[in-house]
Amino acid sequence: MVSVLSLLVGMLSGAWLWAGWQVRRKVGSKLILPLPGLWPLRCRPILSSPEQEVWHSLRSVFHDHAVMVKIPILRFTQLCEPPMPKSARNAETQNDWWLKSEQWLEMLDGLYSTFTVCTLDGKVVGCVDVLGKQEGSKANRELKEAMLLDCGIAYIVTSAFNVPDSRTLRELFLGELLDAPIDQQATRGGDSDFHADMVAFASQQTKLAG
Repeated sequence: MVSVLSLLVGMLSGAWLWAGWQVRRKVGSKLILPLPGLWPLRCRPILSSPEQEVWHSLRSVFHDHAVMVKIPILRFTQLCEPPMPKSARNAETQNDWWLKSEQWLEMLDGLYSTFTVCTLDGKVVGCVDVLGKQEGSKANRELKEAMLLDCGIAYIVTSAFNVPDSRTLRELFLGELLDAPIDQQATRGGDSDFHADMVAFASQQTKLAG
């Protein structure tokens, strides 16, 4: 009788452990949970009201481009060969560089800009972040600016009340020099310092491209 009970207890314990393993089994490092019968989700707008204002402005300025919404930056960037002379490369240094690169990619996972402006054949020319409740930290924005500049992609941070005018944006993103009346060369907020910064940034990009 004792052996039968022990056998039953062992079978029940085994079944319980197996069920727990099924719920907690992992693929890689991600926990797999049973799917709910009804997802606890609801639809919400992609853009906030300030972001919608900036989006409409960008679509008007870049009428001959696509203005994409909240695309991960890693979607349009990729790793390149280690920046070192071939004579200095060996298996150890290359492996170390690629290991660091994987860590960098993990750090950048989920990083995106509010808007990404690209040509109709999919080449990204610039990114725009809109200040607001979800704009992220200053360090986060500086990281994106440095990374995008290294890729030759323009980057600005703006608000719905201080969007640069079309001439400044197209010069910055596309390198176009358009003739425009002076009264059309002001931002909505009238921030001349911002304009000066944008022009200086565009000049710097032109020098780097050359």
